[in-house]
Amino acid sequence: MGITEQILADHTTRKDHDGVTWFTAADLARLGIHDQLFTVMQTVQHTLRMRRARQVVESHGCTDRWSLEDAH
Repeated sequence: MGITEQILADHTTRKDHDGVTWFTAADLARLGIHDQLFTVMQTVQHTLRMRRARQVVESHGCTDRWSLEDAH
């Protein structure tokens, strides 16, 4: 399973009532992803844009986490 698929699967199980899941370095480690936090963010963001997915990646100015959000 690729990084984006792992992130999407985790998002599905952890998202809040607004459809938002925050990811930190600890979350990536829990998923067995050993790349840097923002490297993973960029990979996921690029893949989702290429797929024209219904999720978007946001950092909201944070440097220690980023979020995956269901676009409505």
